[in-house]
Amino acid sequence: MNNWKINLGFILFLVCASLTTVRAQKGSLMLYGSLTYKDNNNTGSSFGANPIGVGYFFNDHVVAGMNFAFDQEKNAAGNLTDSKHEIGPFYSDSWSIGDHFAIIAQADAHYVWGNTLMNTPGSYSYNGYLGRIYPIVAVLLGHGWALKAKFCELSYENTTGNDANKTSNRTFVAGINGSTFGLGVSKNISLKKSK
Repeated sequence: MNNWKINLGFILFLVCASLTTVRAQKGSLMLYGSLTYKDNNNTGSSFGANPIGVGYFFNDHVVAGMNFAFDQEKNAAGNLTDSKHEIGPFYSDSWSIGDHFAIIAQADAHYVWGNTLMNTPGSYSYNGYLGRIYPIVAVLLGHGWALKAKFCELSYENTTGNDANKTSNRTFVAGINGSTFGLGVSKNISLKKSK
């Protein structure tokens, strides 16, 4: 049992020792995002973006900007049943591991709104807020392109409905599950003119 703790500690030490700040991005824009589609075995489908964003590198490794996410669910008849949107600022910092990998820490602060149980008597709208922090592993593909994987998160969402009961939903996520895993791509675009 103690051997795995020693090995894990040694691996973490090596990773931390090899971390350096990601360079050569100051003054550029970053466009990023991911799209999802899910067919629920003939009972419906869902489509969304989680998220799509644009950010500006304020120095060589810190980027901040705005991102937007949405998710729409349809039933088997193709009718929209649930719709959720979120928008807000994000902040991230990155560290490189060698020439082709980076670890990114990101924080989002979002306003959330949507509709649930659409096309039914129990339909209602809601709004609220969401705070989320999460790590991302990036594979740097060259020419400003990167493949990014989010694998866990710590988040809190609080929404209140406009129905008669003022339905309140509070969701706390800490850890790894299917909803916290995501893949996306990003592209850095330099705003500086090449000489």
